[in-house]
Amino acid sequence: MQELAPLKPDFVKIWVDNRNGRATKLTPEMFTAAADEAKKLGLRSMAHVFDLADAKLLIRAGVEGFMHSVRDQEVDEEYIALAKEHDIWITPNLGGINRTSLIRDNGRPDWIDEPLVRETMAPALIQAREQVYDNRRRNNTAPNTYGRVFDAINTRKLHAAGLREVLGGDSAGDANRWLGLHSLVELENMVGAGFTPMEMILAATRESAKALRLDQLGTITAGKSGDFIVLDANPLDNIANVRKITAVYMRGQAVDRAGLRAKWQSQWNGKSQL
Repeated sequence: MQELAPLKPDFVKIWVDNRNGRATKLTPEMFTAAADEAKKLGLRSMAHVFDLADAKLLIRAGVEGFMHSVRDQEVDEEYIALAKEHDIWITPNLGGINRTSLIRDNGRPDWIDEPLVRETMAPALIQAREQVYDNRRRNNTAPNTYGRVFDAINTRKLHAAGLREVLGGDSAGDANRWLGLHSLVELENMVGAGFTPMEMILAATRESAKALRLDQLGTITAGKSGDFIVLDANPLDNIANVRKITAVYMRGQAVDRAGLRAKWQSQWNGKSQL
């Protein structure tokens, strides 16, 4: 932490997870010391957490939020009270495209056939994802559920208790997590876990900006950055309509979506799609 402090990071992330036995987890002495030292140095810290006991210790040590919810068991009243007392924010990880619960009878989710996917994702990635769904249907197998049952249970419980839950679909890291679309599908997953469409829109915009203290973002307000999307359908009727995008504005200027589509298509047609 002392080495990081001069770099003035926006956040310090403390990783507390053994990855289902594949990694060595930080001891409580180590991760509480890290969070405590960050606080002393004026650094904002958040944690990747899995176990309830670790989450309680991290709150007491000074983290201000969690990347992902508790996933080893259902959270208890002590945790809820601690999170409220310290105004903790949480980004549930219901998995975006990897864990969508809205699968049709043919074994495919709605979003895989939407125009937005073809416009923004390389054909090879789409084909690989389609193969995943086809294999599941053909073999009658379900996706891996490690850590996912309590993700949804705790998302619903914490929302009902009034805790701060914001959008954070874990959309970076590998080709199985598609930037952009992954987060748009996560909105649908969180509505499935207890949010109303309006609550989810606020969690993804205003509340996420508050958690990150990005004062210029989060709402359409005089003096703030003019960042917004224009939709062809009302997301309050169906949160999946957030994917029916007709225009995007950044800092008050329209994004050249047609130009981006043409650029990406040229790249995909001109070289390896992977």
